[in-house]
Amino acid sequence: MVVIPTLKQLYDGYIAAFEAEMQVTIPVFGKNYMRALAAVLAGKDKLIYLTLGSVQKNIFVDTADPVAMGGTLERFGFVKLGRLPNAARAGEYNLTVTGTIGATIQASVTFKSNDDSLSPGKLFILDNAFTLTATTDTITVRALEAGLGSRLLANDKLTATAPIANVDSIAIVDGAATIEPLAAETSEEYRQKALDAYRLEPQGGSAGDYRLWAADAAGVVRVYPYAKSGSPNEINVFVEANIDNGVPTTSILDEVSAVIEMDPDTTKADWERGRRPLGVFQVHSLPVTLRNLDITITNFVGRTTDIETLIEDALTTEIAKIRPFVPGAEPVSKRNNVINVAKLSAIILGAVPTGLFDSVSFTVDGVSLSTFLFENGDIPFIDSITYA
Repeated sequence: MVVIPTLKQLYDGYIAAFEAEMQVTIPVFGKNYMRALAAVLAGKDKLIYLTLGSVQKNIFVDTADPVAMGGTLERFGFVKLGRLPNAARAGEYNLTVTGTIGATIQASVTFKSNDDSLSPGKLFILDNAFTLTATTDTITVRALEAGLGSRLLANDKLTATAPIANVDSIAIVDGAATIEPLAAETSEEYRQKALDAYRLEPQGGSAGDYRLWAADAAGVVRVYPYAKSGSPNEINVFVEANIDNGVPTTSILDEVSAVIEMDPDTTKADWERGRRPLGVFQVHSLPVTLRNLDITITNFVGRTTDIETLIEDALTTEIAKIRPFVPGAEPVSKRNNVINVAKLSAIILGAVPTGLFDSVSFTVDGVSLSTFLFENGDIPFIDSITYA
């Protein structure tokens, strides 16, 4: 493991070497060639060390930088996962339009979401020309911006960016998205899936296998597979997504079910693509369940806005790491599925070491508790942090 020295350490090293070699003391003040030379050589060595540090960092998937930063993360991931990070996906929506029968909306006509919609000011395009067969008809438009920034809800209104002959300019979203928009897979999400692929050995249907298989579905952060209670030949796979605080949409759940059944890599022969073990009759892809966490800190001495921010950031970061434990897919030493008063106090004191307060209490879904175990797809969500 190469430790990268500071520029001053390199400089001091050169000065010491010059003095030892020449048996002189180089003056600190005034113009001196040897000190200038030491500074130049130290600067050159620093660049070499930084390059060496980058190479060292990028020979391991757990520390590699993304390709966009000159790293090798995606190369490691592609070797093990067989894919690059999932790109953001644009949503598609059915819009209700009104107009004269026979009126035509030309291809490439765009609509802009109104200010009172979920994502105001976003553009949506009609890919194919459409002719109304009724005074009220339905068209399908695609968001020009991929990801969650252009997501719409049922009954959101859009306005055509240019007049359309014999068709009203206002269109209304008819129900949920026909193709759900997805955020791009982050580097850290991709890294974790690559690490899982390296660490977990395929075992023909173990908990780790379900986690590896589900990683092929876009929008999935992690899954928590368990044998279904009372049904020995059925599996519950709880899915955490990168949208809506982790709760996946129906389309994501359907995609998870599909990749558990069959490897999505169509370059393989069909007999190589089957995944679900013979002894498993049914796999249920289910959404994780958000358990609302309300935290109360009593009599915090000297509380300020800055201190509150430190505490909130620390609690948010640490509680986001609490997730159901899956035996067989992760080591017991990594178990982090319990929240209690002692843990909350430790998080607060870690953020503000000099903090003084009387007590910490919390409720889960409105029920006051001293400890709570997150399992079977339960994940915590901080609803409020209150000071009493």
